[in-house]
Amino acid sequence: METIELALLLFVAVAAFGAMAKWIVLPLPIILTTGGALLSFIPALGSVRLDPDIFFLLFVPPLLFSDGWLFPKREFVGYLRPILLLAFGLVAATVVAVGYLMHWLVPALPLAAAFALGAIVSPTDAVATAAVTERLPLPSRVTHVVNGESLINDASGLVAFKFAVAAVATGAFSFLDASGQLVMIAGGGVLAGGAVAVTIGALRVRLKRFCVDDPTIQTIISLLTPYAAYLVAEHVHASGVLAVVAAGLYAGWHDTDHMSLATRRHAWEVWAMVLYLFNGLAFILLGLQLKDVVTNLAARSWSELALYAFALYLTITILRLLWVYPGAYLPLILSRRIREREGWHNPRAIFLVGWSGLRGSVTLAAALSLPFALPNGEAFPERDLILFLAAAAIVLTLLINGLTLPFVIRLLKLRADGGAEREERAARLSVSQAASKAVRSALPALKRAEEIAFAQRLIADYETRMHRHAANGSRRIELETLAGTEKRLRLAALDAERAELLALRDSEVINEHTLRAIEAEIDHAEMLIVGVPRVGHG
Repeated sequence: METIELALLLFVAVAAFGAMAKWIVLPLPIILTTGGALLSFIPALGSVRLDPDIFFLLFVPPLLFSDGWLFPKREFVGYLRPILLLAFGLVAATVVAVGYLMHWLVPALPLAAAFALGAIVSPTDAVATAAVTERLPLPSRVTHVVNGESLINDASGLVAFKFAVAAVATGAFSFLDASGQLVMIAGGGVLAGGAVAVTIGALRVRLKRFCVDDPTIQTIISLLTPYAAYLVAEHVHASGVLAVVAAGLYAGWHDTDHMSLATRRHAWEVWAMVLYLFNGLAFILLGLQLKDVVTNLAARSWSELALYAFALYLTITILRLLWVYPGAYLPLILSRRIREREGWHNPRAIFLVGWSGLRGSVTLAAALSLPFALPNGEAFPERDLILFLAAAAIVLTLLINGLTLPFVIRLLKLRADGGAEREERAARLSVSQAASKAVRSALPALKRAEEIAFAQRLIADYETRMHRHAANGSRRIELETLAGTEKRLRLAALDAERAELLALRDSEVINEHTLRAIEAEIDHAEMLIVGVPRVGHG
């Protein structure tokens, strides 16, 4: 099948299976993988292959960059200790434990290749966790630790994966040499990614000052930033993965302050589509590979493969549960200052952190980027088995941990602490006060009665918002109900405007150009009423 036809068919598949996911009570990655496996029986799709290096370069940078861009920087710093203990300590423990266990279970799997498998399954997926728990608010500490861990362990797991694959290729590995190289590569990657992000950020600000603030141009530059960070870091033999994360963290802070409204809205919509498409394509491509993988593993019985899969799942799950408790309590025991600042953590919340170790797109991207052959021409040892086990880890964590997360949350009687809601209400109150003050300061300069009346209506509107955000208890419920009624009436009026506009077009009183101009204004007004999609996973 031609490349263009194949790409279009895969895009259609992402949309079709994504639509099916709205009706099926299963995680989207499982539906996409199953759909890809079914598509593999179509002769033209059964032989789809993508060069591993191209796959890694194409899919990994935007996924990591978006995680860094979205994650709140204050919480990253505030929860740095538990995040790093999970993202580095647990990743290292997972690589070692999985490596030795799978090498023992499958002697034909070289230890270095087994370490590669451990590195592949070490990153967690906060997006998958958020998708499962989006209607079940979690304690803010749990949310931020799980999201922050996912951001950093994506990078640490992929760095470990690169080292393990290199060890398989060369047949040699030195812990001391690798440790020294890791420090240099990691530090160089962070510096390279930061330098690229700072340079591109300055370029975008300069373009804006020279009136080149076209949202399309700015969004294109944003999309190219993770690839630039990755390629520059790899060119200087540093970690492209850490470079992308560093670039994402900086860009998330910089873009909020320096990008225009039009650019922010346009970039967010484009990025949301790109990430959805890339995640969907990755899982469908995994499904397309599974038929050949299973065929190549025909010499092994299903019971043997199931044993390996569940052994891997139990290892990463039990190890995580065993890790989170010492990681949470040892710093409190050893440091009085930490104990006084944080207090004793709820053991049920710690268990939830341990149970939230879902695997997802980064594990998949690493697995599919395994080389088919070594530099000497030999096939990569047990590549099909590693790919199968990585897929099994994703599916089992999504099915077992993911589907039971709501039940576990209810069983542990955990509730949101309300911190995020209180912070949002305080922020809304503060910005409403600032707006009211600005209008009041402009009031004395107004001369016409109509202008003064409009300013007073605007002040009254902001005061209504302030009362609603400052209210508590039954008064808050009453004001929220009133706001809901106002919202319904405004939307009904806009629906009437849109219907009349379409009727004018249908009767040829106006043409499509006029329709689109007015419709854009109606759409904008509706967006102001219903709100915009929330940005971020936490």
